[in-house]
Amino acid sequence: MVNEAAQVKPFNQMTQEEVEKEFKIWSQKEYVKISKFCNSKGHQVTGVDQSRCQSLPPVLGLWFVKTRDKKVDLWCIAGEFPTDLANSKVAENAREALRYFSMSWQLQSAKLEEGLAEGKISLQDKETQEKFIKELTTRAESLYELYSNDKIWKNSGL
Repeated sequence: MVNEAAQVKPFNQMTQEEVEKEFKIWSQKEYVKISKFCNSKGHQVTGVDQSRCQSLPPVLGLWFVKTRDKKVDLWCIAGEFPTDLANSKVAENAREALRYFSMSWQLQSAKLEEGLAEGKISLQDKETQEKFIKELTTRAESLYELYSNDKIWKNSGL
């Protein structure tokens, strides 16, 4: 079986049509992923407000998700980052949502690290837990770098 990723050319070597096709495929896969994730958390997705979404395929997607419960819209993050969600009230726009997820993951990582040091948590072996904490911290820091990079956000108006 041929590796699907090996068949895709880098974006800078694609025609505009190929870029648009790959973006559409990626977006559809990520939409399915966030829909399943939201459903697993008790939120039925009814749509996405594209005007509020931002993406850097295939690394990151931030979606403003509409749910069946009209009072609860969500920010969802996916891509090469862990899939996560937050109430839409935590951020006015995608850039602020990115900062929220970064801070949230940093806090979660610190709590896990503290719990591990105090022997209060033991989900798996200590090595696996330490690796997870380090990965979460690294991802949070990467999100913050993306959030604070004005060049990325220049054309979005944020």
